[in-house]
Amino acid sequence: MAGTIMNPLAAVQNLLLYPHVVIDAESLSSVPDAKGAYALILCLATDLDWQRIHSQHCFGAGYYIYAGSANGPGGLRARLRRHFRREKQAHWHVDELTMAAAHIMAVAVPGGTECDIVARLQAAPYFSHALAGFGSSDCTTCCSHLLEYRRNST
Repeated sequence: MAGTIMNPLAAVQNLLLYPHVVIDAESLSSVPDAKGAYALILCLATDLDWQRIHSQHCFGAGYYIYAGSANGPGGLRARLRRHFRREKQAHWHVDELTMAAAHIMAVAVPGGTECDIVARLQAAPYFSHALAGFGSSDCTTCCSHLLEYRRNST
């Protein structure tokens, strides 16, 4: 169905039909320490040139959704706290985006999987893969775990 979704957070919430928690920088302490998955909603106010040894890409200003997993110690709380920190050593693909983002929000899904989040979002007409292989180097199912939000879709 063609249409316009004005709010990427609302779009993500509407597509994730299972229980989830919406997180911003002020509510990080309320994130459960359970294992699960999350969707980071990143707002880039300006273009970002991203480079790796064998890859470079320019992410245009706009909204991006990154699906990740949090199955290590501290679960969702520990992983999201790291993503919300501005100053950190870049370790994962998404770190440079989180450090450059003008605004970050997250939707935490205790017990969820990142691939399920990607599948639900990419089924909607206003999300598309932003860069093949981004955040999904260990995934055999998804093209990427980073989606671009398109405000206007047809």
